[in-house]
Amino acid sequence: MAKMEHTKRHLAYADYYDKVYGCFLGKCIGGTAGGPAEGRKELLDFPLNEELLHKCLPNDDLDLQILWLELIETKGFDITARDMADEFYQKVPYGPGEYAYFQKNYARGIFPPLSGRFNNRYYKNGMGCPIRAEIWACIFPGADAIRQRYVEMDGSLDHERDSIDAEIFLATLESELFFSHDLRRAIETALDGVPEKTKLRGAVRDTLQWYDAGHDWKLTRGLILRNYGHADCTNLYQNIGFVLLALLYGGEDFRETIRLGLACGYDTDCICATAASVLGIIRGAKRLLGEDGMSDSGLAIGVGTNRKSGSIATLARDVCAVGISAGNWFAGEAAEIAGHPEYRPVPAISRTPAVAVEAVYQGDPVLRPDAPTELSLAFKNHSAASIALAVEVRAPEGVLFTPGEIQLTLQPHERYLLPCRAELLPSAKILCQQNLFQVHMRGAFGELCDRFGLVGCDVWYRFGPFLENIRDISTLPPHEAYGSHLALRPGENAYDITREYHLGGIANIDKEFVSEAEPFLSIPMDGRAECIPERIALGEDLFDTAKIQKYEGAHVDYLVRTLVSPEERSLEIAVGHTAPFKLWLNGKLLGESKQTKWWTLENMHFSATLARGENTLILKCAQQSDHAKYSIVWRDASWRQYADFASVLLDR
Repeated sequence: MAKMEHTKRHLAYADYYDKVYGCFLGKCIGGTAGGPAEGRKELLDFPLNEELLHKCLPNDDLDLQILWLELIETKGFDITARDMADEFYQKVPYGPGEYAYFQKNYARGIFPPLSGRFNNRYYKNGMGCPIRAEIWACIFPGADAIRQRYVEMDGSLDHERDSIDAEIFLATLESELFFSHDLRRAIETALDGVPEKTKLRGAVRDTLQWYDAGHDWKLTRGLILRNYGHADCTNLYQNIGFVLLALLYGGEDFRETIRLGLACGYDTDCICATAASVLGIIRGAKRLLGEDGMSDSGLAIGVGTNRKSGSIATLARDVCAVGISAGNWFAGEAAEIAGHPEYRPVPAISRTPAVAVEAVYQGDPVLRPDAPTELSLAFKNHSAASIALAVEVRAPEGVLFTPGEIQLTLQPHERYLLPCRAELLPSAKILCQQNLFQVHMRGAFGELCDRFGLVGCDVWYRFGPFLENIRDISTLPPHEAYGSHLALRPGENAYDITREYHLGGIANIDKEFVSEAEPFLSIPMDGRAECIPERIALGEDLFDTAKIQKYEGAHVDYLVRTLVSPEERSLEIAVGHTAPFKLWLNGKLLGESKQTKWWTLENMHFSATLARGENTLILKCAQQSDHAKYSIVWRDASWRQYADFASVLLDR
C-alpha cells in the first residue's frame, strides 16, 4: 500500500458542519431509499419513489457508526479494537452474516484481528465494514494515518483484508471531499492507497475505465458483474463498482445518483447510502435541504445507544465536536477546525494498561482432540520502566496449558513472545466448543487479568464410503462380459453409460446403505471397513468432503455426532450444502434436500429442540461430483449462533 504523506489541513467550521451534516443526511436518505430492493439482482431501471427520500428507517449502515461515535465520546480516543469488539458484542442486535461470525468468535475468545477472518468463509469480503467509513472520514478529515488506524480496528472485527481496504478507500475518498469538490480526483487519491494487484483495486480501476470509455451505465453495470460479480448480494467487489457507477453517471444530481444505485440491484441499501453520503459531502446539507428538496426526518437507531431519537443535524453537531477534539488530541496531525462554537470535548483519558497480553496463534485458533495446539502469548510493556511480572494461565476443565506459571521481567516498551502449548487431557470425555483461558498478571502495578480462547473442534464420526454402481448387474457371473447387460434406455449412448459405470456410479441419497433406524454407533461392522467409525475433527463450520475423506468418486457418507447441550433449547439449524443430504436429530428426520446448490451458510433452515445433555446428530451426505460442501450452525431467534456446545469423544 502506498504511504500517504501528511500535510496539515484546515477547515472553516461552517463548511465542516455543512459537509458532515450533508454526509449523514445522505446516509439516512440513501439507506432508506435503497432498503426495499436489497437482494434483488435484476436491473431496476424505473423512476425513484419520492416518498422514500423523506424518511429515515433503521439501518446497520448508520447504526454501527453511531456506536463508534458514542464509544469515543465516553472512553476517549485511546480506544482499541478490543474496546470496539466489546461494544459491538454487547450492543449490536443484528445476527445475520458477518455479524453472526464476529459474535460467535468473540464468545469463544477469538478477538480482532482474527475475529473477522476465522470461520467467516462466506461473508469475510462483504460490504459490512466499507459502509462504516463515513464516521472516520468525518472525525478525521485530512488525517490519513490516524483515520486508517481506526478503520483497521473497525474493519478487522468482522471482515478480512479486501473489505478493510475498501473501508479505507471510501473513508479516504470522503475525507478528500472535505477539501475539494473534485470527485474524480478524490477517487484517484483514495485509489493510491489500495494495494496493487488486488481484486478491489481492479474493480475500482476497471469501473473508471469503462466510464471513461463512454459506455452506457447499463453496459458498465453488466461489465462489473461479468468481471466482479458474486452470488452473494452483499459481496464487496460488485457493490463497490456500483457505488462508483452511481456517483460517476449521476453527476451531482442527488436523486439520479440514488436512482442509479438502486437500479443496479444487489446490496442496494449500502450502494445508495454510500453514494448519497459521498454526494452529501460534496453538496453539503444546505443544498440537499434547499435546492434538492430533502428533509431531516430524524434518526431511527436500531442499536443500544443513548441517542434514542433526535435530528440528523444534532448527530452532525456531535460528530463535529468529536472532530474538533481530534484536532486537539492529535495536535499537528488532524485537521484544524477554525471558528468553531463551544463544544463538549472528548474526555482526555489514557486507557493503556501498564502491561497487555494477547494470544498469537500459529495457524487456526483451534483445540483438537489428538494433537496439541501451539501458540504464543505476547506480553507488551507499555511503560518507560522495567516490570517484573508473575503470570498464571488458568485453563478450562479438561485442558492442559503449559507453561501454567512463569516469572518475566519486561524492559521498557518491550514486547515478549512466550511459546505455549494447549492440549486436551487424555481423561477428557468431551471437547467443548468454547475454551476460555484466563491470564492473571501481577506486578508493582497491581493485578491485571485478560482472556483468550481456543475453539474446540466439532467432532464427527464418519461411516463410509458407501458405493453403488450406476446399473445393478450384481447377479451377473464375473467371467461374463457385462457391457450388453447395462440395460440402455432410449436415447442413451452405450459408451457414455459404460464410462459412467467405470467412474464410480451414483450417490443415491434415498438408498439405506445401513439401517437408518438403528442407533448408528452400535451398528455391526460385518467385516466392512465402511462401518468402522473414522473420527473427523472440524475446526470450522464449513467442511468439504474432499478434505475429510480419501475416496475419489460418487458415494454416500454418514456423519454422526453426539452433541452436548448445557440446557434444553428450541432453536434453528441452518444447513449449508452443495449436494443432497438428510439430517436426523435424536432419531427424527429433520429435513432433506435432493438439490445441488451454490453453497452458503444458510441454504436451508430447520426448527428443532435439543435435549439437555447428549443429542445424536446424523448427516447423510451424497457426494455426486468431485467434492461437496456442507455446514451446520445453530442459532437462536435473534440469529445469534450458539457457541457453548460440546462433542462427545469416543475411544480416544
